[in-house]
Amino acid sequence: MQQNKPIQSPRESITKKILVIAGGALLTAAALAVPFFYPTETLWYKVGFAKILLQIGQFAGLLTLVFLVMQVLLALRPGFLTQGFSSGTLMRWHRRNGIAVAVLATSHVLLVLAPEGISNLPIGWEYWPEALGAATLVLLLVTVLLSLFRSKLKLSFAGWRVLHRSLGYGLFLLLTLHVLFVSESFQSGLPRYGLIAVCIFVFATAVGLRVRLRRPST
Repeated sequence: MQQNKPIQSPRESITKKILVIAGGALLTAAALAVPFFYPTETLWYKVGFAKILLQIGQFAGLLTLVFLVMQVLLALRPGFLTQGFSSGTLMRWHRRNGIAVAVLATSHVLLVLAPEGISNLPIGWEYWPEALGAATLVLLLVTVLLSLFRSKLKLSFAGWRVLHRSLGYGLFLLLTLHVLFVSESFQSGLPRYGLIAVCIFVFATAVGLRVRLRRPST
């Protein structure tokens, strides 16, 4: 026999909403603080407008990572989200957040490359983290386009859902590897271990939800 979920009081629902929003704000603030406390060596050689563009590009990249974490959690809909927000609200956030991730990722690439110029693109095996970032951007744009034009491409919902979920996990893993190895800020210390902890939390949440769904109801 399936057990009914306990009914929440309005106060409990509001409290959980506040905690979720506060958690997202804290994660965003922590990510944006990294360049100030753990600056990259690249900024040492930049001055003027080029330095400003690179700094904004770094912030856009960090926001891409934060928003992608949120995107995966919005897709998973763990209990701490569904207990505070309706499915319709989470779905709307998921769609809008996906577009924001694509815009931020594209802005990051353009702003980081602008001070160097297209002629100085990092090419070679030693620049594999940069190549991984480029591949992540392409895969991200493909994922967004597939979502926006699913009906025109005549993709079945079931097939698209499996593909979309697989691409989402893959994007998060690729972006995490890109950030860990492309930036000196994440080579060691709190930023590196914090990002690894977030990655473990996201995938542990995904595994936990999948196990719970497969467990037979009583």
